[in-house]
Amino acid sequence: MISYIAGHGEQIWIAFSSHITLFLSSMAISIILGLLLGIFIATGGGKGFGRSLLTILGASQATPSIAVVAFSFLFVGIGKAPAILALVIYCLVPVVFNVVSGLLGVPGEVVEAARGIGMTRGQILLKVKLPLASEVIMSGVRSAATINIGTATVAAVIGGGGLGDIIFTGLKMQNNGAILVGAGLSAILALVVDFIFASVEKKVVPKGLSQGR
Repeated sequence: MISYIAGHGEQIWIAFSSHITLFLSSMAISIILGLLLGIFIATGGGKGFGRSLLTILGASQATPSIAVVAFSFLFVGIGKAPAILALVIYCLVPVVFNVVSGLLGVPGEVVEAARGIGMTRGQILLKVKLPLASEVIMSGVRSAATINIGTATVAAVIGGGGLGDIIFTGLKMQNNGAILVGAGLSAILALVVDFIFASVEKKVVPKGLSQGR
């Protein structure tokens, strides 16, 4: 492994940078889209559409990651675009499910109390529901981030780049050093990302909820 790092430092850095790009792009889209869809479903907008969407997302999560990547390849082609699309589809599930679960889990009496003091629906959502659901939502985001790091390695099969390039090259060449470098960096990146999101969670979740837990 050390000899592989010494001889392929630039290649490793390019793959690592590409992996981070895939992660940041797909996670940004997943979080924004997941929040919007989750709020739409939880607030009662389009009940039939919401149920259908949750069913489709649940099915996509049960589908192997390589199949989701292949599905993206059929419609978008080769490169980073289908890889990002596949990662977004895969990461939407925990974000949407946790947003819906968190918002629906807000006690009804708290919402009634907010209405009683004259809050509008928008104010109740922003100042009451989302803060109270923040811990559950952040849990979903952390799960999505970890899934994203691992699934991004599969994106190499459709030209998405990333650490998967090193892993698959190692498999083809029967180079254990390359496999260990690619898999090891993926694992370390997943741990670092989870630590970062855990720190963000501490900042986002109201102190009252943390103390109560």
